[in-house]
Amino acid sequence: MNDLADGRRTRERLIAASIELFDRDGFTRTSLDAVCRRVRVTKGALYRHFPSKLALAAAVVEEYFQMSHDVRAAVEAVSPSPLQALIDMTYLMCRLVCTDRTVRVSVRLLFTSELFELLAGTYCVSVAMMIRDLLRDAVEVGQVQPDVDVREEAESLMMMIIGGQLRTVVSAGKSDVDGQLTVLWQRQVDRLVPAEQRDRLRTQPPPFDRVVD
Repeated sequence: MNDLADGRRTRERLIAASIELFDRDGFTRTSLDAVCRRVRVTKGALYRHFPSKLALAAAVVEEYFQMSHDVRAAVEAVSPSPLQALIDMTYLMCRLVCTDRTVRVSVRLLFTSELFELLAGTYCVSVAMMIRDLLRDAVEVGQVQPDVDVREEAESLMMMIIGGQLRTVVSAGKSDVDGQLTVLWQRQVDRLVPAEQRDRLRTQPPPFDRVVD
């Protein structure tokens, strides 16, 4: 039992050290030796958990995949409707690129040449499915036009979220992603939402302190 617990702790420490080093030095310039030195374990101990640096990077991104579902749950808990939850989730997923190291590192990793084919497609599908679920809920409660092609709209909104995240990474948080998302959401609401429902939606950034610690 202690061996299992020690193994889990070592794995968690390796992932945490990788996130720190990937953020500071980049994926390409971070060596497994550097990760081992940070955690004070042998390379053999690292290989018991991760057979390669790509496997270690994939574990980092998996942490973010889980976090993205947690973000959705947190947003839904405080949002009054499915479409408002979707709008708020869009802003929050882009904001976290600036404020959360795991998110920032994972978004960078997803679109590096070494990991793109392995993970980017999975991420896009995961985001699109979350959006699709919320859009379907919004259609069911009459918040979105009933004739909307949910699959097509989910793919479009997925690109909007990922595009916002990439702009935030590239600009080091200096571009006005919130302002761009506000304009995009105002257009989406005018197109997708019945006129009598539009005044009930906020297309500006949510109060983030109500959503995340």
